[in-house]
Amino acid sequence: MLKSLAWVYTAGFVGIFLITHAPGLTDASGYLLGLFKIDPIDDIVHLLSGIAGGVVAVWAPGSIRTYLQWIGLLYGLDAVAGLTQGRGLLDLSIFTQGMGTPDFSLTNFLVNLPHIVLAGIALVFGFRKSPPPARSAA
Repeated sequence: MLKSLAWVYTAGFVGIFLITHAPGLTDASGYLLGLFKIDPIDDIVHLLSGIAGGVVAVWAPGSIRTYLQWIGLLYGLDAVAGLTQGRGLLDLSIFTQGMGTPDFSLTNFLVNLPHIVLAGIALVFGFRKSPPPARSAA
């Protein structure tokens, strides 16, 4: 189950990276699907998050929980920063532009919603206790 989830995260992160470079999906102003801007740092973070998921799934499946914990923590904090400061943590804008102001508008909530969802799922599966091994009938 966890290995499959790591592959889903890999596909999602790499997919977002590829979508941002697909002709016709980003307008002349750099807005993806005309909704929000993905800057080059966001691009790199998505790509590295996806590559890390694939590496862990293939070469270190015992570390998938740790991967999910870090993904959940970082993307969750990014969503909190996006809502409470109008800035991003992972794109470093909270550090380069300073603190902002809270923005709980519907648009900003929807922009941050993917990070809220993927962080929540990652945290649940990353910190959930493994079920005990099945006992065999003797």
